[in-house]
Amino acid sequence: MGSFFNSLKYRLMAVVLIVIAILAGLFLRYVDLHPEVTPEFFFGSNDPELIQSARIHEQFPSDEFLVISVAGRDIFSPQYYERLVQFSANLAEIPGISRLVSVATGPESVKTASESPFWRSLLVSGDNSATLVIAFLSSSPPPDLISEVEAAARLFDEGDAFRIRLSGMPYIVEQIRQSLVRDFKYFSTAAVVIFAGLLLLVFRSVGIVLGACASGVSAVFLTLLILGAFGLPVGILTANLATIVFVLVQSQVIYLTANWRIQGGNPEPVAVWRAMSETFRASFWCMVTTLLGFATLVNVAAEPLRQLGEGGIVGSVAALLCVFLIFPVFLLFSRRPSPKKMKTAPGNGIISSKPVRYVSVAGLLLIVFAAVPGLLRINTDPSLLTYFEKGSEIHDGLVFVDENGGSSPLELVVRLKDGGRLDTEAGYNAMWQLHEKLQEDPNVGTVISLPALLAEANSHPLAYFLPWREIVSLLSLGINDHVAENFLNEDRTQVLYILRMKESGREAARNFVTDRLQNIAVDAGFEPVLTGGVYMLQGRLADLVSRSLVMGVIGLLALFFAIAWIVSRSLRITFAMTLTSALVPITILGGAGWFRVPVDIISAPAASVCTGIAVDALIHLAAAFRRHGFPAADFGVISIAVREQALGILVSSGVIAIGFLIFLISAFPPTTRFGGEIVLGAVFSGLAALTLFPMLTRILVSRVKVE
Repeated sequence: MGSFFNSLKYRLMAVVLIVIAILAGLFLRYVDLHPEVTPEFFFGSNDPELIQSARIHEQFPSDEFLVISVAGRDIFSPQYYERLVQFSANLAEIPGISRLVSVATGPESVKTASESPFWRSLLVSGDNSATLVIAFLSSSPPPDLISEVEAAARLFDEGDAFRIRLSGMPYIVEQIRQSLVRDFKYFSTAAVVIFAGLLLLVFRSVGIVLGACASGVSAVFLTLLILGAFGLPVGILTANLATIVFVLVQSQVIYLTANWRIQGGNPEPVAVWRAMSETFRASFWCMVTTLLGFATLVNVAAEPLRQLGEGGIVGSVAALLCVFLIFPVFLLFSRRPSPKKMKTAPGNGIISSKPVRYVSVAGLLLIVFAAVPGLLRINTDPSLLTYFEKGSEIHDGLVFVDENGGSSPLELVVRLKDGGRLDTEAGYNAMWQLHEKLQEDPNVGTVISLPALLAEANSHPLAYFLPWREIVSLLSLGINDHVAENFLNEDRTQVLYILRMKESGREAARNFVTDRLQNIAVDAGFEPVLTGGVYMLQGRLADLVSRSLVMGVIGLLALFFAIAWIVSRSLRITFAMTLTSALVPITILGGAGWFRVPVDIISAPAASVCTGIAVDALIHLAAAFRRHGFPAADFGVISIAVREQALGILVSSGVIAIGFLIFLISAFPPTTRFGGEIVLGAVFSGLAALTLFPMLTRILVSRVKVE
């Protein structure tokens, strides 16, 4: 019999290695890990706000553009202007740049630009420390466009005499994309190495470590392959998804290993099979809870969250399959510690101490009560500048441009309340009044509008002899690049205002600011028709993130309540499990609110991930309660079940917490925030499952027994 099992386990290992090799080969061949990141990518094609932006671009054709700030000691000097001419000429030759607007190509002198009502607001900073270069991009720019522009900036930059800083949404989204790729490449790999080292330290088995890593990586490969097969692109949360799937595997691997270690003197195949049998039911319901939690994201309007939901559903199933089809084979080649060593294993004595339990419960409850007021201070509408590390060259450059004219575009299409034409003197006066009112708002950096353009055209000597309608017609001709058509619709009843909004120093929510600007238009005699641009879309995204946090956590807890009852078959235990798990997102989000940690779309899923970690621990512990006959049995079985599962829960939460510490050194703040929140949540989840949950169970069930 022994030779038969030896032969069988080698055959099983051969099959597993072949499967892993096939998954790896298919992954390398077909999966593209370059995330798709555009300003519009945050929303689905049917989102009402994105449709509004699309309608604006249909009526007022315009291209995306880069904003390049060029500061100098004296921007009015001939040396500065000569250098600016050379730099502008170099930029114009870069493939993908369709048109360039700068002092060197427009007004043709800094002095002229600074005296123009149109050029000054567009090209000259308020303190005369810099001029701006606006580089319009073609409809399909080459992928290396930003790299080419950065290379040109490095070539012409001369420090304080000619300091070049880049901004604009194409540049910002490219920096976000590069940061995501870099973090996915380095930190995901580093996390795997750290997880492996910690598992080796705890279990002292190379076979277990290899099996855990092979199962985790295979689950990631399988998830991304299935998503690719269904045509789902790699998004901005894919790096997080890969890490989440890997963590899902490690969590169940640890519980399976912990149950395998306590199988006494059973032969190895029997021990593995019994461990699988004891673990599968709890792991299955953990998978179902996680899957349904991800399913709550599928119907949200934010595209990245929806893709995370779809990927999480696939990843949950892939993780369960890899845990129970791949990892057990590696256990067949591993040696269990002796029962004597098991009695002194970490976790068996620490949690058994009453003083430790009471102190832990008191500390956890104190943290929760302190965190609750922080829920009212959560910032789900952070500035785009928070996506970059303070003090970095990118952040400082964006701040400089933002403070000198704004960086995030907002588009307002308005018409007169009486529906009258705007190419008249009365229309011009009304538009100019609105221009000035919008420019007075503290969150508005620059207003680019038709009245400013008309004011510039009206400064020409011959303009005195032409009516406003003829001036507009001349600006609509091809010889003038159809410039008026970028601001005025065909029947000349609707006009576009382009506002470059300030991101730094903003305290009010974007949606509040947008509503305020629309009210300014109403007070000036206009009626808002369409609102679009990245600024408006980011405000909408903030609402979606906030709603997904609330509804996602509530939905997950409601689903968990049902599954907790199925696992425990006790309403009192179910209440204890749900209450314990609910404290995890309260602590994480409340802490983020107190410490002013931005909750952006990349770091927001951490709350759900940590709730899932707590759910795993609680389900495995509740399953152990039931195996030992609780609540029918005596309260003593609670301590037995806790000692039995302590190693798995402590190792699982500890390994996850320490593994995610690596993310804290990322140069990409959203990744840092995501990692930090999971570290906090993992530690809290493990301690709460082993101390708070058993105490709540004793309190709630004891009342029934007394009655």
